[in-house]
Amino acid sequence: MADNAFRIVPVDDANAAFVGTVFRSIYGDDFPVKDVYQPNILAREIRAGRVAASLAFDESGRPAGYISLFKNAPNPRLWEGGNLVVDPAYKHHTDLSAQLFSHYFNSSINSSLDGDGIYGEAVCHHYFTQVGCAKSGMVDCAIELDQLDGASFKDGKTESERVACVLNFLEMTDPPAPEYLPPQYADVLGGLAQPLRPRSFLTAKTPLPASGITVREDKYHESARTWKTAVREVGADWPAVLEELLGEAAHRRVISLQVTLNTSCPHIGDAINLMRRRGFFLGGLAPRWFGTDGVLLQKVLGKEPDYDGIRLYTKTARDLLGYIKADRAEVLRLEGR
Repeated sequence: MADNAFRIVPVDDANAAFVGTVFRSIYGDDFPVKDVYQPNILAREIRAGRVAASLAFDESGRPAGYISLFKNAPNPRLWEGGNLVVDPAYKHHTDLSAQLFSHYFNSSINSSLDGDGIYGEAVCHHYFTQVGCAKSGMVDCAIELDQLDGASFKDGKTESERVACVLNFLEMTDPPAPEYLPPQYADVLGGLAQPLRPRSFLTAKTPLPASGITVREDKYHESARTWKTAVREVGADWPAVLEELLGEAAHRRVISLQVTLNTSCPHIGDAINLMRRRGFFLGGLAPRWFGTDGVLLQKVLGKEPDYDGIRLYTKTARDLLGYIKADRAEVLRLEGR
């Protein structure tokens, strides 16, 4: 089949049922996000502006591939890119995966979006997604260790128990100012932000607040044993919140615990100091996570991080992983381990 024989069209009410056909070609009925098998729900999400998606059909009209953007971050003006799926029948003799990736960034599906940016979480057990993100102008900003269960992958490309992801970002609007960087990570975070749009950073020197409550949003992915929490505001209860978070993570047998703090908080430095004493180490920058940026801290529970299975494409990502390893070693020293 010629590579240009594919027709890539937006998903709508008329063709949404074919999305499940593409996913079943790889996952059967086991893909964890069940909306892809439910055309009425998927079409509703698209009409509501929470999902943008496209299908690829071959010259005979058979569904061959799928790609989508969806809203999944605390900032409702961020789009996450993901779910690039190609029927195995088209993987080895066509460049459909690359065509879908190009469509994702360069067609009307992108230009019609209203948002602050697009982010992705590129898996680290192979290079393909990372290469596509880099060539599309996305910037590597963070590494999320041990985020996914290796057994959940059906592509035959991983033997790792856990799979890390690179958080990458394409910015579409100017960020608000100012933002506060924690002194302990100011240099590395400033470097990660350098390829993005200009930012005005101040040093976070304010002590933890004496009043107020912490405002956070949690997302617990039980099947992956991953828990992500986004902290919009840090209150006087931050030490207690942190203890509660760690206790519940242990109860749930979480492996990847990720906490992202808002750079609008002038006391983010003291908040992170407390986290480091409880075993959290740097993940990186989460651009525009709250409208302002976020600082991602993480902790891998119950095991050593699966470093051996990580493959990183860009120098930025490789340098960041080196920093993360050193920071984790320092945090373990602070804990007395």
